Amino acid sequence: MICAQTVRSPTLAAQSEWLLRLPVRAESTLREGNMFEELQEEQRQEKAEAKKITWITIIIVCVLVVVGAVVYLTSKPQSKAPQPVQTVAATPQTAPDPVKDLKIVRAIMGKDPPGVRVMWSVQLQNKSTVYTYSDIQYEARFIGPDGKTRTANRDVIKDSIGPGEEKKIPQFIDGIYDANSSTYQFVLLGAKSTTQ
Repeated sequence: MICAQTVRSPTLAAQSEWLLRLPVRAESTLREGNMFEELQEEQRQEKAEAKKITWITIIIVCVLVVVGAVVYLTSKPQSKAPQPVQTVAATPQTAPDPVKDLKIVRAIMGKDPPGVRVMWSVQLQNKSTVYTYSDIQYEARFIGPDGKTRTANRDVIKDSIGPGEEKKIPQFIDGIYDANSSTYQFVLLGAKSTTQ
């Protein structure tokens, strides 16, 4: 035989009676004073801290500006008094050296309109104070991805460049474009020299 036990739920009156028997805290959690006083004090401290950080930042920036100015002024070369003009003629170089005297300022490779031949745009500078160079010999090297020279073309620029002169050579076409090359080099090999 199964025995069943009935559980009764407590009535509302019994629950309220139980709550009334719980002990009440005697201590009060009420605080007296301005309820925003702590917040205002916190805000004052934040403002004071922000002012302090602002002043420190201003001081650091001023110090950096002063240090930068000192470094700039000390690294700037001192101006020298102009040197008197020399009446003695400059001594000529012992021998012409076109590879040393001629500097490639710019050498840009492009393609002709059909895209088959190489087109060069070259600008040279003559650092010699004595020699004029003409019939400038050059070599255009086309380097493959492996770093080895795939093709090289040698030719002559039929132009002249005087002492101390910088000159842009008119564009000229040279050789067939090698699509398998990854870079190029333009090298000066020599030139005819004359004195002025």
